[in-house]
Amino acid sequence: MPHRKPHPGPPEYDRLVTCFHTLGVARAQLRAERDARRGLDKQAARGDLLLALEQYASAIADLNAPVPRRLKAEILLYRRLKERP
Repeated sequence: MPHRKPHPGPPEYDRLVTCFHTLGVARAQLRAERDARRGLDKQAARGDLLLALEQYASAIADLNAPVPRRLKAEILLYRRLKERP
């Protein structure tokens, strides 16, 4: 059985901060694609945002913290959009 540290140290927090930054960049890229009104790059930007959201949620869970409902809902939204034709 793997042993978890009771209190997360700096590497875990560094990962969380990095994921949060990546999430911000992905959101900005999707916003730019929406403003440009191009459909092809928008799908790729949505995929990048979904990946960033999932990585951020994973970093939160690895800290043994609850993943916010709003974040879970956003992940579900972008998963459903990905499945749409």
